[in-house]
Order: sequence, then structure tokens, then C-alpha cells
Amino acid sequence: MSQREVIETSSAPTPTGPFNQAIRVGNLVFTSGQAGRNRDTGQMGDIREQTDWALRNLDNILRAAGSSLDNAVKLTVLMKDGVDADAMNQEYVKHFSGPLPARSSAFISRLKGPDMLIEIEAVAMVRDSA
Repeated sequence: MSQREVIETSSAPTPTGPFNQAIRVGNLVFTSGQAGRNRDTGQMGDIREQTDWALRNLDNILRAAGSSLDNAVKLTVLMKDGVDADAMNQEYVKHFSGPLPARSSAFISRLKGPDMLIEIEAVAMVRDSA
């Protein structure tokens, strides 16, 4: 049976609650949702900027686990407003170099904090180095 391994990196925001950035089990990594926050400044911008930062933060967490966004198999996107979906999608596709992962999207009227427009979580594979 595979053990659960906690994944932590200073290259992404520190969790603000009782959870980890990610858990690795075998060759799969499960991330917590990442807000579109600049980890260095704490700033949040428009939907494009928040999408960019959420995906950068996810990629940094996945890399700490031996994976990357290019190995993601499933993402879940939570957005505050469906009006921003086109702008979010335009930024989203810039972060992948191969086939896009499967994805679920939902519109949530209240995300944590008044400036938070998006939260994204991922499930990714860890490729064997052999």
C-alpha cells in the first residue's frame, strides 16, 4: 500500500488553514486549491492575472512533488463569476504544452476574500525517471 507524502514548497503560498499544499500517493499528486495570488506580494489582479498566478502556484507545487502542469490529468476550476470565463480560458491554455487535462468548472458566488476571483486544484501524474 502506498504511503501519503506531504508536499510543501516555499515557491507557492503557505496554506491559510489546516491543510497541505499537496499530498502524493504513489504516482499521483493531489493539490489543494490555489488562489490567484502573487506569492511574493500577496497581490491579486484581474481574472487573467489571477489565473496566471493560480496556475504558476500549482506548477510550483507539482514540481516539488516531481511532476508539473504538463502531467496534470484533471483540474477543477472555481470561479466567482461566469462572465470572466473567456478571459480565464485564454490565460489558462498558455500554461500547457501538450494535451489539456480533463477539467471541471463551477461558478461560486463566494470565494474566500472579496478580491478572490478564482481557485484551481489539480491531480497530476509523477512520471518515473527511469
